[in-house]
Amino acid sequence: MSIELQATETDTVLVLQAEHSQLEFTIWQAGFKLRRDNGDLMLQSGSDWGSPVSNLNLWAVEEDRAILTFNRGSHGVGRLTVTVLEDGWRFSWDQPTRDTFSLASGKHWYGQGEIIHQLWPMETLSLWEAPLMTWDNGPSGLGDIQEPVWITATGVAVYVENATPNLLVGFNAPPPNVPIPQWDRASSQAPASTRPRPTMPGSSGLLTLMDRRAPLSYLLLVGTDVVDAHAQVIKHVGKPESIPPEALLTEPIWTTWARYKTNISQQVVLDYAKEIRTRGFPGSTLEIDDKWQQNYGDTSLDPARFPEPKAMVATLKEMGFNVTMWVIPFLHPASTNTQQAVRLNYVVRRPDGAPYDVSWWQGTAYLLDVSNPYALEWWAEQLKKLQHSIGLAGYKFDAGEANFLPADAVTFMPINRNEFSSKWVQFGAVHFPYCEVRCGWHGQRYSVLFRQWDKFSVWGLDNGLASIITTGLALGMAGYPFVLPDMIGGNAYGDVLADKELVIRWTQASAPMLAIQFSLAPWDFDEETVAICRKYAKLHVDLAPQRLAAARQATETGAPVIRPVFWGSPLDEHTFTIKDQYMLGDTLLVAPVVTPVTTARDVYLPAGAWRDYWTHEQYSGGQWLRNFPAPLDSLPLFEKL
Repeated sequence: MSIELQATETDTVLVLQAEHSQLEFTIWQAGFKLRRDNGDLMLQSGSDWGSPVSNLNLWAVEEDRAILTFNRGSHGVGRLTVTVLEDGWRFSWDQPTRDTFSLASGKHWYGQGEIIHQLWPMETLSLWEAPLMTWDNGPSGLGDIQEPVWITATGVAVYVENATPNLLVGFNAPPPNVPIPQWDRASSQAPASTRPRPTMPGSSGLLTLMDRRAPLSYLLLVGTDVVDAHAQVIKHVGKPESIPPEALLTEPIWTTWARYKTNISQQVVLDYAKEIRTRGFPGSTLEIDDKWQQNYGDTSLDPARFPEPKAMVATLKEMGFNVTMWVIPFLHPASTNTQQAVRLNYVVRRPDGAPYDVSWWQGTAYLLDVSNPYALEWWAEQLKKLQHSIGLAGYKFDAGEANFLPADAVTFMPINRNEFSSKWVQFGAVHFPYCEVRCGWHGQRYSVLFRQWDKFSVWGLDNGLASIITTGLALGMAGYPFVLPDMIGGNAYGDVLADKELVIRWTQASAPMLAIQFSLAPWDFDEETVAICRKYAKLHVDLAPQRLAAARQATETGAPVIRPVFWGSPLDEHTFTIKDQYMLGDTLLVAPVVTPVTTARDVYLPAGAWRDYWTHEQYSGGQWLRNFPAPLDSLPLFEKL
């Protein structure tokens, strides 16, 4: 690293030069610019680093780092250590500090994880400054898989290595007169389209980071382009060593939830399976969702509704299904497991020592203490007994978000609330690899399916069909390659139900994805719906070799299976804002219809030679195909030659 001072007419600029980039600190304005060696701007701070930081001075220089001092008014003098890394820079403050980054300087932004109104790219949304934590239906719009990483189209990533829920993050925050929606499970929720809102007049234009209790530290990782910046991120967040069980990836999963909700029984499950097979649909897995037990937390099936569970599972296996069941970290006071769990201190407690009854979507219950290794060993034992006694393949691990752990809860080992999510995921991945999970915090290394949050039966980016693409892309950019879109057609909550067209288009959009999940039955509509959905369920099977190849590549490079269109052309600015197309690996481009009453759409082909999957007509890349035909039974799909 070399250091020099450059004087301009108005400022003194401190320049730190490394092999991969240079940092320029404007001394009197306390701001920075990150440039490539050729001078191109990659990222810069906001107008300053947030009052009252000002007046940086070079205090010390070592072989790989520079130490700067800065003024904090009445707070005295602070210190910033800038360390050069092989792939970027580390900023380490010696006290809580609010840093800002200009969104315009990065051009377009990707990552962070799941957001309820999943706009793409991120600069098109306006997210309130709030603690970064995993949420089930977060008030500000945060979802259940989060990662403190943001990647720009200019090829730089901002990554907070040791973030806790004390980290406040704002992204293009709304003006102060727009309050964060407040709600609890007993009150109405703000519409998904406002969580978060699209960017608006007065939005900040900044990414803001501030740790409320600890000195702020983060990395600026430098890539040759946006895809290479993602590769630099993977070096820090990690990647899975193996792929999920192939049966979960090669044929659809079928689940009882959206069609039946809690109205399930042994006969309902068997009839459902027969309907699937009678109508010629493929499927490797049948998932028995909520509510197979008498009381939440039981590890035996309700004998009134499931009198012969072992025989039921055996019949399902004969029909070609692996069988999984739904599990949550909650124990109802009446559960057969609760008395032992409370006696052995296997549930989280209130400050006064009493078991904590937490609120969740099915009422209140005690919460498994995932910080307690003895509790996890005990819970794994209960689930394995059930698994082996009736022949289950594995489980669906639901919930686990940080918001379910109360801020004042007492746990066996001190953990922050986001660690509740990471430990719940780790539990499932280690003990039951044939599984899916719904939450994630630093979970990129696990070889499990990370399911997107419960989708609504609507079309748009406000947690509807269009958002299965943008959520999948966002999770991939945050380092999660193994993403399971939620149930085809959405969850049919309340009186918002899917219609024929939505189910067909949802099936088409999902079919090339790594794994897919049916619940609403196409035969509940008409025979045309059955025929089209069956065609694309079989396409999912036909494309299994491409998906498995992309999944194995993820274990080598960390590249997502479902990729943004810019993946093969990372300098093509046309690709940076495409939100309704995706790549399967390197070889397939998917352009589904995600708007109602639509029979044609524009398709962008990035660089290269392409062939229509269905007609074999060839096209040159780097062009738009305007008004490309897409009747109801058609999915625009292109192979790279």
